[in-house]
Amino acid sequence: MKNLPLFFGVLLGTLLLVIGVAIVFTKKANAPVDSSRILGDQHNATGSAQPKVTLVEFSDLQCPACKATEPLVQEILAMSPDIKLVYRQYPLITIHKNSLLAAEAAEVAGSTGKFWPFHDIMFEKQDEWAELSAADAQKKMVEYAVSLGIPAELMDQGITQKTFDARVTADISDGDSLGVNQTQTFFVNGNKTDTADLQTTVAKALKQ
Repeated sequence: MKNLPLFFGVLLGTLLLVIGVAIVFTKKANAPVDSSRILGDQHNATGSAQPKVTLVEFSDLQCPACKATEPLVQEILAMSPDIKLVYRQYPLITIHKNSLLAAEAAEVAGSTGKFWPFHDIMFEKQDEWAELSAADAQKKMVEYAVSLGIPAELMDQGITQKTFDARVTADISDGDSLGVNQTQTFFVNGNKTDTADLQTTVAKALKQ
C-alpha cells in the first residue's frame, strides 16, 4: 500500500487530462460558424435589404427535392417583408449530371439581373433538361434564357467558357466547409435548420 498516494496521484492527473481534452473539443464543436461562409457575397439574394431573418439555401437546380421544396420557400418569403433569401449553388455533380451546367447557366442569367426568373424556369422545366446530354441540356438553357430576354449568344458563351465558374466553386467550397452534404440545406440566421422545421424556425426568429 506504500504506492497508494502515487496511484491516486496518477489517477487524478489522468482524470484532469481527460476533462481538459473534453473541454477543448467541446469548445471547438461549439465554436461560432464564420457567417461569411454561410452568406457568401450574396449576389443571388432577394427580399429585405435590412432583414430580421436571413434564410440561406444551398441548392441544386437538378435536385427533385429542391424543386419540391420551392413552394415552401415561397410561403416563407410571403410570411414577412423582413426576410431575405440568399441562394447558393451546390450542384451534386456525382448524381446529377447536368447540375453544374445548370449552376453555370444560372450565374450567367444572374449577370443580366435575371437570376430569379431563370431559377424559376429551371425548376419548372426540370424534367425537360435534367437527363439530356450536356450539349442538348445547354441548348435548352439557351432557349429558356431567350424566353426571358437574355441574348442567346451571351448564355451560350457564358456556359461554354465557364465565365462564372469561380462563383460556383466558391459556393461549393463554402458548403463543404459548413458540412453541407445534401440539397437542399438551409441556414436560418446562421443556424443550420432541417427543412421540416424551417417554417417554425423562421416564425420564431421573426418574433425575437
